Amino acid sequence: MKTSGIGQPESRMTVRFRQRLLKTVGLGNPGHPFLVCAHRVRRAILQSDQHLRDEYLCKAAKPKLHIGGGWRLLDGWLNTDIELIPKVMRMDATEPFPFAENTFQYVYNEHMIEHVPHQKGARMLQECYRVMRGGGVIRVVTPNLAAIIGLYGGELCPEQQEYLLWFCRTFVQDGPPDAVSAINAMLRQWGHQFLYDEKTLTESMCAAGFKSVQRCVLGESPHHELQNMENEQRYPKGLLNFESVALEAVKVPA
Repeated sequence: MKTSGIGQPESRMTVRFRQRLLKTVGLGNPGHPFLVCAHRVRRAILQSDQHLRDEYLCKAAKPKLHIGGGWRLLDGWLNTDIELIPKVMRMDATEPFPFAENTFQYVYNEHMIEHVPHQKGARMLQECYRVMRGGGVIRVVTPNLAAIIGLYGGELCPEQQEYLLWFCRTFVQDGPPDAVSAINAMLRQWGHQFLYDEKTLTESMCAAGFKSVQRCVLGESPHHELQNMENEQRYPKGLLNFESVALEAVKVPA
């Protein structure tokens, strides 16, 4: 028997009634002209986000929270995103998380925190800390401002030259294919709000309460559950690692 978000039994008849209601008003049809609105209503009626959360937490011995992964779903993780995506729990990471304290053993987000202003990013890290278990580990990956700014001025090393050439060819639509255009694109495109360097991100994680902050190479971690996490296939080999800073930190048990 299924349970509701507050732990009360929910009969199959109730679920069937909800589904019949959706079908009657046409909201179950994927061709509905107001598909996005319909999907929101459907999720609200069926409480699918609560079901995703409750079913995952019921089964997971060491719960793992994936924040802002979009359509990239990680096996064995509770995948969350602000967008409406099938099999992904909708969650605004800038608001209080809908989880109890000391819930998750691991938290991971990749190229997400730069999409929110610095103050909201700080609140997100505080919420990560709150919902994590003592001894739990967080891994945050984000564009590295130091690497991007380093493209400007002076003689570039082969890795910088390769990255700049690829980045401009791939992402720079207006302006000359040079470091100025690349830096402006990274600062202004994709909804970026605040870019971190290693020092600033470390300070933000420590301010949230985390300890033992350390930098990792993409794909590498002293924790098996956090190895080979990054979506490096979307860049030529080595370039996402050049662009990014990946930090891990621990919530010390009380």
